[in-house]
Amino acid sequence: MRSDAVDCVIFDIDNVLVDTRHSYLDAIRWTVEIFLTSGKVPHFVASQKKREPQLLSLHDVEEFKLLGGFNDDWDCCYGLLIYLLSLPVKSHRLTDLKSAVNIAEFSKRVDKRPLKVNGIVKMLGRQNSVTIEKISRIFQEVYLGNEIFRIVEKKTPVYWKKRGLIRKEKPIFRKSTIEKLIHLDLKLGIATGRSRFEAMFALKRFGIDGAFAAVTTMDEVKKAEKEMRQSLRKPHPFSILATAKKLGPDKKFLYVGDLPDDILAANQAKASIRIKSVAHPWKTSSPQESLQEIKKMHPDYILFKPSDLIPIALGYKTRASR
Repeated sequence: MRSDAVDCVIFDIDNVLVDTRHSYLDAIRWTVEIFLTSGKVPHFVASQKKREPQLLSLHDVEEFKLLGGFNDDWDCCYGLLIYLLSLPVKSHRLTDLKSAVNIAEFSKRVDKRPLKVNGIVKMLGRQNSVTIEKISRIFQEVYLGNEIFRIVEKKTPVYWKKRGLIRKEKPIFRKSTIEKLIHLDLKLGIATGRSRFEAMFALKRFGIDGAFAAVTTMDEVKKAEKEMRQSLRKPHPFSILATAKKLGPDKKFLYVGDLPDDILAANQAKASIRIKSVAHPWKTSSPQESLQEIKKMHPDYILFKPSDLIPIALGYKTRASR
């Protein structure tokens, strides 16, 4: 075995194993829009044949997430609402807000990253009308959809009574690539910000749920946060270390993620385990911009296509492959 070879590969799910641009990211766009319109679908959206959120673009959300500390989509919605409600506009109507949105300009004002919720509140102030309870309710209805929301939450949808955006997800890693990794005697794991239900829903849907020997989700993270009384969400390495512990802490690991938070979490985990970070920043509307941001976190490898993970895991690709 080559000296750079690893024993285990730990994956993030969103935009690594599964393309979530039109599920989670669009759910963020819809949640913000519905929140600002008191739960009503905006008239200029409702009049369209193919309804799409109009206030924030996919690129806006991706740019905002690159500020760091918004790996949790509820937190991302919260941060975006704080930003939007701070804009100097005539009113908070969507049409007025849309003309003032400039995430790139706001990013220049952020001198410390990861920004996180605390950082944006410190910069722009708190909005008492913005509550995580309402955000999470809207988001879950949009993402899960009418049928699944009723089953999972045991509640009747209020804001979204249609098919959930969860149905729009597509696999990025082919099942055959996952199987090749297993055939090479690599143990596979998951460290994700998804809930356990949402993680397993995607893995089962694409037929790869049996491939992962260890899975750490937001359920475990939230439980540990209550016990330890501190935030353990990425870029904190908690979820990576928890999965590594299940796989065998004496092993050598790779962690594959798509955001700066993921790479920062993996690099911070190096203090406890032997791990290298792998960046996969391509499933965005501006891949080169995402690449430049993620490079600032100093990933050990850049993954250009899923099949390239095999030679990296076997130690045949050096850090020069960046």
